[in-house]
Amino acid sequence: MNLRFRLNLVVTLVLLVILSIGAVVVIHNARQNVQAEVQSTMDLALHMLNAELTTINQNNIQASVVSRTSPFNLRDLAGVRHLRIAFYDDNNRLIETNLTDSVNKQKQPPSWFMNQMHSALESISEKVIPISINGQVLGKLVVSPEPGNEVSEAWKETKTILYLIVLFFIIVNVLLYFAVARSLKPIDTITEALTDIETGQLDRRLPVFKLPEMSIISHKFNLMAAALQSSINNNHRLTQQIIRLQEAERKRLAHELHDEIGQHLTAIHVDASVIKTSPNLESARKSAAAIDDVVRRMMEIVRTMLRQLRPDGLDELGFVIALQELVNNWKERHQNIDVEVHFDGDFKVIDEAVQLTLYRVMQECLTNISRHSKARQVWISLTEKNKNIQLEVIDNGQGFDLQQHRHRFGLAGMKERVDSVQGKLIIKASLNEGVTIDVTIPKQGGLT
Repeated sequence: MNLRFRLNLVVTLVLLVILSIGAVVVIHNARQNVQAEVQSTMDLALHMLNAELTTINQNNIQASVVSRTSPFNLRDLAGVRHLRIAFYDDNNRLIETNLTDSVNKQKQPPSWFMNQMHSALESISEKVIPISINGQVLGKLVVSPEPGNEVSEAWKETKTILYLIVLFFIIVNVLLYFAVARSLKPIDTITEALTDIETGQLDRRLPVFKLPEMSIISHKFNLMAAALQSSINNNHRLTQQIIRLQEAERKRLAHELHDEIGQHLTAIHVDASVIKTSPNLESARKSAAAIDDVVRRMMEIVRTMLRQLRPDGLDELGFVIALQELVNNWKERHQNIDVEVHFDGDFKVIDEAVQLTLYRVMQECLTNISRHSKARQVWISLTEKNKNIQLEVIDNGQGFDLQQHRHRFGLAGMKERVDSVQGKLIIKASLNEGVTIDVTIPKQGGLT
């Protein structure tokens, strides 16, 4: 069930409830009007009949005359609506009534409406007026409700109102359907744009819609698409840079293995051959000493290569000592720069991935300071705050324009490393005002 149908269904149900209540109110008002009209007409008729009987008695009209001519002239009261007035003699025979055939043959409203109206007349009972003249009983007048005309009129009015209610219901639903369809039309455009983004068309953007809510969605979507496009482009650029660096690193290692290790192994092979074939003990000792010297140099080369691939201090010395060793080695090479270091916290249970990330970030920061900053002072702070590790590196160098250098490989690489362990990297830099690198990482960040 789509959103358009749901909205129409909800509004239709609400309208049905409202219209049902309105219909009930209309029928209730019709019942009240019919009851009031019939009651008032009956009261008036009873008053007039009693007045007529009083006049007959006062005029001493003979009972025989009354019996024969019927002084009430009820047929002349055929225009009296809502009542049936009948005169019966003393033998309970109907003498005359005000009802005519035309009244009885009028078209009746539906039975359910008649039942509703008649239920309102249950409190109005028929009235019996005994007729006696000069002490002689002639019969009786029976006045009873006959609301046919009033009910018919009430039905006409009610039917008109019900027709208007139904017409209103239909018009509102039709207008609502088209209004909702027009309002939700941008959803199709949004869906198409999402599909384009899914298929890799990252340059797709949404237009500005007239509806404020849809306009906000359009604005947020365009921001998201731009950020996604920028992120993917940066990732592609970073991936290419990583591949180039990997190839350069492999090439360098291959050269070192070939030029350094290969030459040393050749020298060892030559000296070992001399020892194997030479009968002179002194010559063998010289070759053995040469082999020992070559092996020492090879071991130093291997240590250097391994240190470049992974900091050995993290495994051998511990995290904090390895960082301190990194800073000390850097200070020895840059004695013209004053470095202040502050470590505060328990760093024994830090995840290995977090340790390596913090080490590499600090290494990159120190490398950038030595290459680009021309700083004279550096402040390094590593603290533990609320299960997070915060690293802050500040220098007072010449700084740089952050907008122009944001996507440089060094900064992008640091951000990728920090993001991989669910951390947050903040870089504050401006020309001639130094640089601040602020990294916050959960102690158990792990790789994402």
